[in-house]
Amino acid sequence: MKLTKSALRQMIKEENDKIKLKQRGMSKGKQAGELRAQAKGVASGEIGGEFTPIERSLVQQISDVITAIASAPDVDLGQYKAQLNTVMNRLKKLTGAELGGAEEEER
Repeated sequence: MKLTKSALRQMIKEENDKIKLKQRGMSKGKQAGELRAQAKGVASGEIGGEFTPIERSLVQQISDVITAIASAPDVDLGQYKAQLNTVMNRLKKLTGAELGGAEEEER
């Protein structure tokens, strides 16, 4: 099998487009500040203004589930970063979502 330039470029593009969670810490204060800013963005419609009510509910439910899992005794969610990356990349691929701008930088 011969690897063409275009096939190689496509593989590189796909690899660069993958979601990769960073292994870094965050203080409670920083998390609280980011959540406040996110809440203001949601209230103003800057974040999720185009969401349907069902999408808005799903986003909140996913956040609640991840928070509950991370809060469970003896669970270190950081140990499951690779699995979380896999799930998010699969969802991204299934939906065909193109991530850009702030979403790309935050990862």
